[in-house]
Amino acid sequence: MRRFQAVVARGGCVAPEGPSLKRMFAYWESGERAVTVPAYQRAFIELYDAPAEALGFVPPDETGRVAEVRETPFALIRVDRDLVEIFEAQTQMLRLLDRRLGSALQAAQIEAHTQQIASVLHRTVGPGRPAVARALAEAAALAGWQALDRADIASAWEFHETAKAAALEGGDASIEAHVVAQQGLVLLDTEHPVLAGESVEVAVAQSSNTPPVMRSWLAAAAAECHASVGDAPAARRCLDQAASLLLAEDGSEVPYLMLTEEHLARWRAHCLAKLGDLEAVDAANVASRAEGDSVRAATSLHTDLATAYLNAGELDAAAAEAERALGMAERHGSERQRRRLLAIRARCESEQVQQADQCP
Repeated sequence: MRRFQAVVARGGCVAPEGPSLKRMFAYWESGERAVTVPAYQRAFIELYDAPAEALGFVPPDETGRVAEVRETPFALIRVDRDLVEIFEAQTQMLRLLDRRLGSALQAAQIEAHTQQIASVLHRTVGPGRPAVARALAEAAALAGWQALDRADIASAWEFHETAKAAALEGGDASIEAHVVAQQGLVLLDTEHPVLAGESVEVAVAQSSNTPPVMRSWLAAAAAECHASVGDAPAARRCLDQAASLLLAEDGSEVPYLMLTEEHLARWRAHCLAKLGDLEAVDAANVASRAEGDSVRAATSLHTDLATAYLNAGELDAAAAEAERALGMAERHGSERQRRRLLAIRARCESEQVQQADQCP
């Protein structure tokens, strides 16, 4: 006790003496009272040569988090192929619902699903971990694409960062290329077309051993990046390459891609509309055969048609397509397309006024 008093005194405080100090030690040893005086805590730390945490000296827990951590049991999760297949089936179901209902009604579900897989991954060890990581990459990429459709760029980026890390751990080149390229398309919406093109180039470089349908999708993504900077020859080359690769499709199952001749025609229409090429209308008419496959794709298709008609000077047709697509965007929660359409409608109205002023 004398040594305790000496250490306390060295810190500029005075400890009790005699019976009072003995009673305090008895309380401390029995756990009836905590050592709360900082000088006393420092003395015990020096005497026992132990860190504060080892002696039970922790800061006040105003949030209750310390108690929660102490009481929450930690358990690893046993992962097998059946569990991974359940996750993958849930993701596929959410994809199909997304195509029918749009992103607004699916946001909470896909985000909760992604968080659940991430939680399982964090408590998984052993050979089952890469399969869980691949499942997380697919779910997070879908969540990120839905966030982009809602014009929530920050969430879209974060989900794609999660997807990239998971895809890398999962070791699947096709999933990784898809996630990296899709994040590049997110960059297009932030008006960074050069960075977007670089991201897609990275994905293409990683895709040599992926199925033809994956490489076709990547070529179309590259075409969109070229179109965004006005490079028509490069965009057309990539579109032709995408069509050729799609014809070479070998039947590989890639559930996170929806790419057929009609869907590729929609992408072609989108790129050509960006370039102001009137051929976009013809491509859009081909794409319309698969309009019922996805409400998001259909909304984008009519938005591109409106753009193509506007570039052709067919203002009435452009305005009609814009109004139709605007109704679809609002109904299915596509804030991304709604913003495009409002700009198209404003251009239509402005050019109609100009034409009226030029009439004799």
